[in-house]
Amino acid sequence: MNFKSHFIHEWTIQAIRNFFIDRNFHEVDTPTLLAKIPIEPNLYPLKIKWTQRDFTFYLPTSPESALKRVIAQGIGNCFAVAKVFRDLEDIGPTHNLEFSMLEWYEMNKTHHNIANTTKELILDVVHHVQQKLNLPQADSIIYQDNKIELGGDWYQFTLKELFQKYANIDLSKNLTADQIIATAKAKGYNVDGVTTWEPLYTQIFINEIESKIPQDKPFIIFDYPSQTSPLCQTCPDSPGFSQRFEFYIGGMEIGNAYTELNNPQILKDNFETETKFRQDNKLPFHPYDQNFVNACGQLPPCAGIGLGIDRLAMLLANSTNIEDVLYFSTSQLIKE
Repeated sequence: MNFKSHFIHEWTIQAIRNFFIDRNFHEVDTPTLLAKIPIEPNLYPLKIKWTQRDFTFYLPTSPESALKRVIAQGIGNCFAVAKVFRDLEDIGPTHNLEFSMLEWYEMNKTHHNIANTTKELILDVVHHVQQKLNLPQADSIIYQDNKIELGGDWYQFTLKELFQKYANIDLSKNLTADQIIATAKAKGYNVDGVTTWEPLYTQIFINEIESKIPQDKPFIIFDYPSQTSPLCQTCPDSPGFSQRFEFYIGGMEIGNAYTELNNPQILKDNFETETKFRQDNKLPFHPYDQNFVNACGQLPPCAGIGLGIDRLAMLLANSTNIEDVLYFSTSQLIKE
């Protein structure tokens, strides 16, 4: 067991907590058992049966629902470091069934403000770990023999710009299943049996864009299709897109941020649309949380982000396997 990698994981969490506490954020201890859970594209919760009461609980896919409920009650800027779980995803070099997530929210801010805080946080965590390792402070790390500059400006593009640049696709004209099926077929993709939008969108992104993202600096992708972003405010100047970003470091997706939707009727409509999609396509579905919907109607203008702590620790430990930074990985547990 490489304890140094595990220590880096612990130091990463320590630095995160110090960063937000120093900025007067409230830390929230979010629950692991939920009676209901938001229903979002491609996120499937694990179910837990409580035999004594014949009751089904869900394990959180993120701490979002709990945090938004306390924000609605007026807690203000807040964060959580939580264990989260996602079903229908296999384990692998960057995936563990149980993983650690940081989520934080800032009042009266947008996803662009969150991007600025993210840069400050990453540098702060890096400096903390460097100090723990008795290394000189630097605004860069070495990951798999590549130097990654973390100071200064990060790469920033909209998703539309990337689709145009690398795939020669106008994404704004490919937001329906029929449109993207026709485009993918013309590019030589196998579209047999494909009836929905998301699989081809994802395939094109992975094949033609994600692999070309530069790795010498962090990379932020802004403004995602609204159909993939049901909890986001829409972009006022870009119909069909929402105020969301994802950021990558060393080729790995590390975080996903929103300007938060606070219209309960739109949110309810989005959840019902996703429920119908799952029913029509024989995918697992669960009752969405009406209390969460109501709470979102009480949210002040705010923005938030979920950040994968284990992947961040992988970068700082110069590891390509998430198991290296975990004391107890899923693969280890299922072998015992």
